[in-house]
Amino acid sequence: MSVAAAGGGEAARGRRFGYLVTILGVVWISPDALVQRLIDGDAIAVIGWRGALSAVTLSLYLLWRDGRAMGARLLAGSWRLIVLSILYGVNSAAFVVAIDLSSVADVLVILAATPLCAAVLAWFVLREVPDGRTMLAIAIGGAGVLVAAVGGITGGSPLGMAMAVLTTLNLAAQFTMLRRWPQVDNVAAVLVGSVFMGVFGFALATPLAMEGTSLFWAVILGLFLTPIAFTLVTVGPRHIGAAEVSLLMLLETALGPLWVWLALGEVPAPTALVGGAIIVLAIAVSASSAFGRTA
Repeated sequence: MSVAAAGGGEAARGRRFGYLVTILGVVWISPDALVQRLIDGDAIAVIGWRGALSAVTLSLYLLWRDGRAMGARLLAGSWRLIVLSILYGVNSAAFVVAIDLSSVADVLVILAATPLCAAVLAWFVLREVPDGRTMLAIAIGGAGVLVAAVGGITGGSPLGMAMAVLTTLNLAAQFTMLRRWPQVDNVAAVLVGSVFMGVFGFALATPLAMEGTSLFWAVILGLFLTPIAFTLVTVGPRHIGAAEVSLLMLLETALGPLWVWLALGEVPAPTALVGGAIIVLAIAVSASSAFGRTA
């Protein structure tokens, strides 16, 4: 086997791994909207718990992985780690506020623009041009989100819509810069971003006033769902394009209504099911570039 063939096979395997780990992360975070519905509390308090508890989980993981080298690993990221941490913290906090102030449909329609924003930003920053198959998948995925949201669009509050736009822009920037700076530890970036969220939430709200089932679901969200999901998702940009990672995030739109159906018995609207199927088709079109090749 030639060196070129070996390199091509390794790149193909890397792309497959990128798709698989990102999809796993999106599936893991897909009950996010459901869990937030089960929490009866101020959005800022939810941000506080989400950040503080995620920081606990990620700190334990880094201590297990790096031991005494954990501090050096964090410092090695320097200012790039801080930038990625801020992008993650703002993205996660803005999403919580957007869901709290606007309908899920309003937020999802705006988030559908994330792959396109990521494609444009990646072109400017990385000179990375998505291929025709990826652009087709982005168009199909956007159409799927619009179909899924039909009937639920209300126009939302101006602040809620603004937070959704901020989430979209931050997600695109986060995935692009993770690809730009592969030397920065993605887990460390999520950890520091989570600390920022925890400090913000506990400083401006009273998360400790939350109790009962709301506190239980906040713990599930912060300790298990968020840190594991975003650790997996942030691995994706090391292997696949920022636009492709953003496209895979739309899978949450397809899976979210199914979790609500299973947990609360709320039957999804036919448009939600059709839109979800279209999103899955879009992801299949995009992923075919990696899984349609032989190593």
